[in-house]
Amino acid sequence: MMDGAVNPYLGQATILAAGLDGIKNKRKPGQRLDIDMYAEPHKARGTKKLPLNLLDAIRLTDKSRGVRACRGNELIDSYVKLKTQEWESYCRDLSDWER
Repeated sequence: MMDGAVNPYLGQATILAAGLDGIKNKRKPGQRLDIDMYAEPHKARGTKKLPLNLLDAIRLTDKSRGVRACRGNELIDSYVKLKTQEWESYCRDLSDWER
């Protein structure tokens, strides 16, 4: 499930590339889940979890051979650099609550 903050072009292109990779390599999609993931996510047992913060997501993107294969090393390297700068900027700011 994509978050609302996703780049719509990169998100859709990556989903299409993943689907084509699945078809080409005859990957099994797993069992179907007939639940409302917004209302009942606790019922999705054994599913992979998304990263909990931007830094973890950046690290996974950087290491992903699949994403690099479909998006290209140049784009992923630039994207990782940009998002790492965003994370570092975020970490430099302290909210009133943190103070």
